[in-house]
Amino acid sequence: MAKIVRIRLAMRYISTFLVVCVVCYGGTATLAQKAAQDFDLRSTGNGIDVDPNGQVIPLSKEKSEAFGKTMTAILESLPESLARKVPLRSVSLKKLDAQVKKIVDQYEILPDTIRYLGGLTSIYYIVAVPEENDLFLIGPAEGWHADAAGNVVGNQSGLPIMVFEDFLSILRTWNPGSGNRPDTSQSITCSIEPTQETVTKLAQLHQQFTSVNANNVDAYLTALEEVYGECPITISGIPVSSRFARILVAADFKMKRIALGLEPSPIRNIPSYVSLISTNLPNISPRFWLVPEYSTTAHDSKKMTWRLGDPKIRAMTNEDYQKARSAVADRAALTWCRNFEENYDALAKAQPVFGELRNNMKLALTAALIHQEDMLKKANCTLTILMDDTNLKLLDHPVPKSVHYRSVKSQNGYSTIVACGGIAINPFGTLRNNLRLDNKIDSERARLILTTGDEWWGQ
Repeated sequence: MAKIVRIRLAMRYISTFLVVCVVCYGGTATLAQKAAQDFDLRSTGNGIDVDPNGQVIPLSKEKSEAFGKTMTAILESLPESLARKVPLRSVSLKKLDAQVKKIVDQYEILPDTIRYLGGLTSIYYIVAVPEENDLFLIGPAEGWHADAAGNVVGNQSGLPIMVFEDFLSILRTWNPGSGNRPDTSQSITCSIEPTQETVTKLAQLHQQFTSVNANNVDAYLTALEEVYGECPITISGIPVSSRFARILVAADFKMKRIALGLEPSPIRNIPSYVSLISTNLPNISPRFWLVPEYSTTAHDSKKMTWRLGDPKIRAMTNEDYQKARSAVADRAALTWCRNFEENYDALAKAQPVFGELRNNMKLALTAALIHQEDMLKKANCTLTILMDDTNLKLLDHPVPKSVHYRSVKSQNGYSTIVACGGIAINPFGTLRNNLRLDNKIDSERARLILTTGDEWWGQ
């Protein structure tokens, strides 16, 4: 008989979008599967919807509102110790592992306190404490609630809370216990790019339309979208059905829609790329992609305590664009990227998926450091259930496979614009080239080793 462990949800909306399954043996239908037939939250949230064929589309206003109401209804009341905002909260991986194992063994429901990692909004320190057989993650934390669209955000900051499911996804991806060391040359990526066949068809199309003007711009735009059709989504370095992958796709998708003006920018200082263009080239295809710029990672004299800075999100554009097009169009792309970067903090609050992307970039750095520096071994910390993807199986979310390409007219009406690009995360590159000793961390260590008592979190 199949058994599952669920993160706590109201029974009417036991959502497979928010479920961590523990599959033992058997093939019986689960309550989560039944409820998903009524309100399938797996394929909604984060501003996107994924249809049965894997096509990513914008989340409708109706579904967004329904999702928000559902999340508000199902979130548990917080214990007082987690409701307050604190500059540093410690999460004991040893005690978290023991608590999750107890829940798994008893087939009980994982509480929201675990799903949302005790309210962490970032991770500033990783501390190995071998005398306690423990490894601590330490960072700012606060209580949380669901916003109108169902995003779980901090009560004070309004920023997304880190998610247990995302942490496990990336920690297991680079798990040395699997028998193989992580491939430190591989980035985690998401891209929405035309295929080579599409590129060939585009060249043929441009031979037919040597110029675009008021008489043929509409016909050209229609033909352009037919050529592009469904553009494949490529995900690498992380399981394609993971929530982590979904966040990558959602952020990439929404970035492109904001750039093309397909949806209004929530931040006045991030106008659309289209509004910055002043050219009449027949076809403009800028590439935009996001990468984290990690600050220096510092450690104490024994490499038992590590301090991590928050990543700056860089918006990049194709350096070859100027060669293929005009300097005017290139400057517009660079200007758009600069606006996006400089206003990212405001964007992360207005569109929480961008805050979740930054959270996951930080979780990727955390997991990479844990594995590269053998922090679990240094801490004599054995994680039994957290690393067990057989008895603690993460949910398979609908796999985002494609996006229907949309082109838009420039302000003069004669140019058409299609954006492509993606997201790339490579924390191992930072750990190879951007580490330094900071003796001040030795004196900070005693303060950071916080007593958690009976709980798996402290402060």
